[in-house]
Amino acid sequence: MKLDRLERWATVRHFRLAIALFEYGSVLHASRSLNVSQPTASKLLHDLEDAVGAKLFLRNRRGVTPTELGRAFVDRSKMVLAQLDHVSQAISALGTGHAGRVAIGSLLTGSSYLVPAAIAKLSVSRPDIRIKIIEGVSGELLPRLVSGELDFLIGRLSDISSNAVVTQEALFNENAMVVVRKGHPLEQNPHATLEKLKQEAWILPPIETTLRKQFDNTFYHDNIDPPHATIETVSFFNILWLLKKTDLLGILPQSIITDITYSNDLVRLPSFEPLVLEQIGISRLTGTELSPAAAALVESIRDVMGSSSGM
Repeated sequence: MKLDRLERWATVRHFRLAIALFEYGSVLHASRSLNVSQPTASKLLHDLEDAVGAKLFLRNRRGVTPTELGRAFVDRSKMVLAQLDHVSQAISALGTGHAGRVAIGSLLTGSSYLVPAAIAKLSVSRPDIRIKIIEGVSGELLPRLVSGELDFLIGRLSDISSNAVVTQEALFNENAMVVVRKGHPLEQNPHATLEKLKQEAWILPPIETTLRKQFDNTFYHDNIDPPHATIETVSFFNILWLLKKTDLLGILPQSIITDITYSNDLVRLPSFEPLVLEQIGISRLTGTELSPAAAALVESIRDVMGSSSGM
């Protein structure tokens, strides 16, 4: 593998091309996304594979498919571009004192009250900062943190395995509540049994999440099979909309239920004991410095926690 040659001439265009080919599966579509001609994209790929000394993508009638080496190269390309982006942000922030971009991963519990409140607070003093929020489960978000695509994750710390790669900071403890819309038939039934609740339609987090396992264990403890999820999602938009508009039962952090924005539409189901969510906090890569914009958002999160009496 001619890595010494690759280091001498590889440019951002080569890394962007590899990512585009992986995402689009087509030289034509990748070239269009990068605003270059198809022959130029083909030549860039040929030169890249020549320098690496191996095929990164296999050509077929439908387009291109990454090899195992190609997938690894794409992952490293994302890391390279993320680091370059961080350098650019840092230089810009030093020059202006305000500009920058932040990309965070929000686990199910993290995006309830804390994240939007922190962003609203930050936007007053740092209006030029651009923030990207990606919701998901730890298995989806952790690789994006490691690759450098995300600055940090926020959510339940136990959802992220403790290891030398990730540094964690605890912020607060929060409970999760079973929630229904106001006026739901079960709202006035404080004695509904688990057997009764099992028969209801539920919107739940995916089965691989810690919260879902904790929810299921409540039923297993009483030798009852847990209910099947009618809908599985970690999207707060979908959860909130469906809970307000249907008779589905769901699980939400306590801060949602006590927030005036939602308390007029949703109520805690009194017959189901709260689930203790353990510590909620921030997970980021060990040994790396946050960009000025990301550091500002973290500080805003801490400020919200310090001034909030509801957490």
